[in-house]
Amino acid sequence: MGDAISAVVLAAGASTRMGRPKLLLPLGGEPLVRRIVRLVCDAGYDEVLVIVGSHHEQVLAALDGLPIRHALNADFATGMGSSFRTAVAHLPASAAALFALADQPFLTADDYRRLLEVWRAERPPIVSVRYGDITAPPHLFARALFPELAALEHGARPVLQRHREGTVVLPFDPGKLFDIDTPADYERASSRLPAER
Repeated sequence: MGDAISAVVLAAGASTRMGRPKLLLPLGGEPLVRRIVRLVCDAGYDEVLVIVGSHHEQVLAALDGLPIRHALNADFATGMGSSFRTAVAHLPASAAALFALADQPFLTADDYRRLLEVWRAERPPIVSVRYGDITAPPHLFARALFPELAALEHGARPVLQRHREGTVVLPFDPGKLFDIDTPADYERASSRLPAER
């Protein structure tokens, strides 16, 4: 496992802007969280770790049968930094880790795999993604940066900024930059992703 490359899916949030557990909403014929985790599982990482928090029992039920392990972030209400800390504590033997969000419905297994392939070929500190002019997840971090991730309060932007010079940036289609936070977002995503299965 010392050279394993993990994928982490951050799925602990409380969906406050949605008003109901967004990760359990159906999209493309399956719960949103299952869609994202299934695609990450298909991307070829050595393991997939899902960080759960709010409504964790229902979220884990939605993931039943997928080849994952999970960790519970009991402090999810304090912000995303707590999920990074939980993840790092559960990645004792990983050489690097992808961090993906559980509410980006338009990324594909091939998209997640691109970061993995670049890291395996070049081993930079960070493989990052830019959608047009916007840098956004997923990002892949080498193990040397795990302590910095564990010190975050919110998102990974401070780590990305500190290590800009060593980062390999992959250009992604700007149309894939979409996350589901509000009922309007969900309606737009549902119209773009009719039932596929």
